Amino acid sequence: MNPDWYRRDEGCILVRGYAPPFIPTSNVMATDPMSGTRQGILDQLLEHKNGMTVDEIIAAVGISRTAVNQHLIALERRNFIQKGSPRKTGGRPVQTYILTQEGTNQFPKQYSWFSALLVSTLRSELGPERLDRYMFDLGMKTSASLIPRLVGKTRSERITETVAIMNEAGFRASEIDPEGASKLSRVECTNCVYHDLTKDYPEVCRFDIGFLSGLMGTEVEHQTCMQRGSDTCQFRFKPFA
Repeated sequence: MNPDWYRRDEGCILVRGYAPPFIPTSNVMATDPMSGTRQGILDQLLEHKNGMTVDEIIAAVGISRTAVNQHLIALERRNFIQKGSPRKTGGRPVQTYILTQEGTNQFPKQYSWFSALLVSTLRSELGPERLDRYMFDLGMKTSASLIPRLVGKTRSERITETVAIMNEAGFRASEIDPEGASKLSRVECTNCVYHDLTKDYPEVCRFDIGFLSGLMGTEVEHQTCMQRGSDTCQFRFKPFA
């Protein structure tokens, strides 16, 4: 990266190039018919990282003990909250409740916007061609930690395991019939995990090519692409060198 990747101007850091607009997010529990009170409980637990007792939650949200307990049971079932460390009092220790990681994830996040911000900055600094190569190399590097899952497997077994890895990442991948007389193996994905990002930055698709090339140890052809208007993304694996 260039040493002048950013510059300071009047006390501010200014990054050259286009920056995606910040998009406010709405609360993810808005469609839950009981979200008002439950969201209120989550809000309180977010502000009280060390946990809250039932009595403290009652005082904060203003409903009965029975109602609070019902909401806590529902939230615990959804893995949004869990029991924290009992709090010592003058008498018996009192149970507390804290947010789980899943509960924290229910609050608005800006991952897509932040990803677009990073990619737009990289494109501005590197240019489209170098960004294309950067994404391919990043995919290759990312695949390295997963290679142990493929060691000692046949080509067919490697493809099966590669499909499993892609599904773990959310791609909804499956192996499809080989194409043509060459019978080259193909994988099809029905979900692009960064579809919104690729609409403005198609270079991101090269990450997948690098990732799959690294896993399979061979050249990968991106035959169809959802970003280019296809219903699915299809990848064909060339023979091993």
